[in-house]
Amino acid sequence: MYADDLVLISPSSAGPCQLLRECEKFGMSHDVKYNAKKSAVMIFRSATLKGCSIPEFKLKGVTLHVVATYKYLGNYISDDLSDDDDINRQRRTLYVQGNIILRKFSMCSLEVKLTLFRSYCSPLYGVQLWWNYKKSTLNRLHIAYHNIFKLFIGMSKYESTSLLCTLFDVQCCQSVIRNMVYRFTCRLDSSVNCILNDILTSSLRFTSRIRKHWIKLLYMNT
Repeated sequence: MYADDLVLISPSSAGPCQLLRECEKFGMSHDVKYNAKKSAVMIFRSATLKGCSIPEFKLKGVTLHVVATYKYLGNYISDDLSDDDDINRQRRTLYVQGNIILRKFSMCSLEVKLTLFRSYCSPLYGVQLWWNYKKSTLNRLHIAYHNIFKLFIGMSKYESTSLLCTLFDVQCCQSVIRNMVYRFTCRLDSSVNCILNDILTSSLRFTSRIRKHWIKLLYMNT
């Protein structure tokens, strides 16, 4: 039996060492194997701790690598909390999926192509968690989404995006992002999970940077 997608979080450097020892004990008693080669350590540092040295973290005697970026559950996480890498991942995915679908279904009708686009290109995985990114990075994602859409309908990339989205009843990239964020926040606010409820009823609801980003995205004109 192997451990899968396990995350250990601690506010100090001593905490992970203790948690890793507990994992080793649990693995021995429950016949669970941890793959140290596929494990990594990520450190989120404040500006005042950038130059501080860090201890070694070991799992089963193997020193774990300290990384700046890690792909977890399909999303890229960075130690500076930037979402640029994950947005670029989604942009590459759009181009790959779009071109594969077009190559396989090039002889299909326009209606079929639009259905495929809505099903496989419109859902942007992990978009709800993006809040810390460069505007230029997100703009490149918008361009990729709209270029693929225009390829599906056989139009030039220089045609008006808003006009084509209206004519073919397809959401533009900005609308897709807002809709996904809105549905996510509605599920979050209506959740019965006790941990989420504790967070939502605390001051974090008003001070959280990602919550402020959601409000700005959904309810403020910028």
